[in-house]
Amino acid sequence: MVEKEVVILAVLISFTILFLILIAVSVPIGFALGIATLVGFVATDGPLDLFAQRLWTGLDSFSLIAIPFFILAGELMGGSGILQRLLDFAKLLLGRIKGSLLYINIFVSMLFGGINGSAIADTSAVGSMLIPGTKKEYKDGEIVAAVTATSSVVGPIIPPSLPMLIYAFAAANVSVAGLFLAGIVPGIILGLSLIVVTYILLRKKDYPQDKTKYTFKDVLIILRRFSIAVILPVIIVVGITAGIVTPTEAGCLGIIYALVIGFFVTKELTMKSLYDALLRTVIVTSIVMILISIGNVMTWWISIEGIPTMVSSLFQSMTSSAVVFLLLMLALYLFVGLFIEQAAAMIMLVPIFAPMAVSYGIDPIHFGLFTVMALGFGLVTPPVGLCLFVASTIAKVPVQRVFVVSIPYLIAMFIVLLMMTLFPPIYMWVPRLFGF
Repeated sequence: MVEKEVVILAVLISFTILFLILIAVSVPIGFALGIATLVGFVATDGPLDLFAQRLWTGLDSFSLIAIPFFILAGELMGGSGILQRLLDFAKLLLGRIKGSLLYINIFVSMLFGGINGSAIADTSAVGSMLIPGTKKEYKDGEIVAAVTATSSVVGPIIPPSLPMLIYAFAAANVSVAGLFLAGIVPGIILGLSLIVVTYILLRKKDYPQDKTKYTFKDVLIILRRFSIAVILPVIIVVGITAGIVTPTEAGCLGIIYALVIGFFVTKELTMKSLYDALLRTVIVTSIVMILISIGNVMTWWISIEGIPTMVSSLFQSMTSSAVVFLLLMLALYLFVGLFIEQAAAMIMLVPIFAPMAVSYGIDPIHFGLFTVMALGFGLVTPPVGLCLFVASTIAKVPVQRVFVVSIPYLIAMFIVLLMMTLFPPIYMWVPRLFGF
């Protein structure tokens, strides 16, 4: 038995090293994971026909249909003029504050992220609209890029959220509705923490103020236009949490609503933009499904080899405290997030550690939100830091300078993450209120 464990440990170490080498030479994460898993599978005498079979059975789940629906709904809303309506509403609320464009950036990211559920899409869309104008107005490209990148991570915490859908599938025993409800309070607190940091950083800045005056009629028009934008997340979240629709059906409703709004209300959605939205949906969905398929094979392989049991025994020998376990997981997630994108990391790690969290008495919804938040840090930390790179590219400033300016924001976000990790009653009362 000891000899077998030594062999399995050697294979696992080799699997990890090969996976990291492949990532280092720029092999896409999905293929790097697949190659490393295949090598490990063959090394442990696994039959190749079962490997191929598990690739397909890993996608044989009705719940996965919700993922492309949510992606398409977000893409369609992004091309329907919704972002401009969110921006107008944010200017109405915050436009007369010094440095208002930065506060508006955070506020719009929170709202838009809640509509499209993707941090990277948030950075790209909000950044393209706000970064050039803010940089021209304030002559400070680093701070606007930092604000855009960090605030975009907040959006997917506020429901609906694509990462939460992926987590729910990977964990297999977590309610999507419960996760959505759990994200409301942390998402708002994260957004407020970024606003506080911005206020502190801007105290000595001499930024111009917006002097725009709004008539009562202007306010009514902006509010009416804004109401169109916020109905979608309300439909999705309320529908799912009330048990009226499944996540898949909610995604379909989101698509229908986006099409009606885009073609007949805002009239900004065209056949060309519809085609582009469908194309982007296919590409993103393909990437996610490849990761899920290969991740399923990897999970199945390590399970039959008894690796989760070995890891569980290792953790339990180290500590019997749920708090210490969460802190160890926090360190692991933050490290993994430096190199592996959020969705890929969840598909790899959640099947191993979610059951372990339950054995420590940790609520599955709490561990789910904790996982989504902790791995989300990797989107704004080098060397991967996809949101950081997108924002710096749009702002045309070096990513190193953007990261330095981002540090105070990352510290604030880490403090909030630590609060949510150690004191779950801060936000768990919301899903508890609805019976989750």
